[in-house]
Amino acid sequence: MKNRILWGCVAALGLLTLFALLTFVFHTRLNQALMTPLGELPLLDLFGVLVAMTVGGAIAGPRFRWIAVALISAVWLLSVFVLSRAPNLSMVGVVKYNLLAIVLNLVLAWGGAILGPQLLARYRARRAAH
Repeated sequence: MKNRILWGCVAALGLLTLFALLTFVFHTRLNQALMTPLGELPLLDLFGVLVAMTVGGAIAGPRFRWIAVALISAVWLLSVFVLSRAPNLSMVGVVKYNLLAIVLNLVLAWGGAILGPQLLARYRARRAAH
């Protein structure tokens, strides 16, 4: 079971990295950020979190939920720390500007980690029926 959790984490982080690379390479064409009063919402990044945590949850199983939230929390903590090192930005300002994106990332990580095992179980049930 622990190997499944480890491989789920590796898969989720690998997919997050892949989505980040796609965002970097095709910056304005793929990652259209939706402007809100609470900051920007990068739609591809949000989709990437959902896909990555769904795959991670499918591999790791239902215990991956809290791990998915911890992974995204770690990514955001590092991001906020790095962004707040800029001379004209404070940590509070960075968090305020990204608060909606942070919350949605955490919600999508939790939802993807729940959805993954359910989709895998549905797939296995269909396959067994045939």
